[in-house]
Amino acid sequence: RIETDNDNEPQLRACSRGRAYRQRVYSKERLKYPLRRVGERGEGKFERVSWDEALNHVATKILEIKEKYGNSAILFVPGGGNQGMLHGVTPVGLMLNQIGGYTRMWGIPSYEGALFASMATYGTMMSGNAREDFLNSKLIIMWGWNPANTVWDPGTSLWLAKAREQGTKIIAIDPIFTDSAAVLADEWIPIRPGTDTAMLLAMAYVIIT
Repeated sequence: RIETDNDNEPQLRACSRGRAYRQRVYSKERLKYPLRRVGERGEGKFERVSWDEALNHVATKILEIKEKYGNSAILFVPGGGNQGMLHGVTPVGLMLNQIGGYTRMWGIPSYEGALFASMATYGTMMSGNAREDFLNSKLIIMWGWNPANTVWDPGTSLWLAKAREQGTKIIAIDPIFTDSAAVLADEWIPIRPGTDTAMLLAMAYVIIT
């Protein structure tokens, strides 16, 4: 059955970034084979090596570090999203556990602030509101948040745009005039880097007093 678009539901279409992936896949600059640096760091000199040679080199270095410094010297920073399949905790973590374990970072800077804010506000690590709740807001503050470039789901920008259309005011607080600030924000406040805490304390003082 064919139906027309429902304006109340997110229009899940490929964005420009997603459509550009085809250019990345077939780009002449895409690395297709392992390369080994032959010059000094920064010179940009590399030579092609076989997959077996590259794997043996990496495995040898990992074992050398383990024997010399112990497993705690092996730091693994897992990937997420489109990197999670090959560089996630499950495939790489299981492999490193076979040789005695590794050191892993706890938390990620991209959502560490939101995690502790959620714990302090709701008492849980994962909580909050759905994107549709933007429509119930009178004011939305994008503090250091650039969803046009950093959010993978297609619904966030849609609901922000719908909220703006219905009259919700959006303020962007960021040293950089981002794409999101240019397209979505009614007001852009370009604070200096590192002054977030000072501004938050000033706002809290005004709100409380």
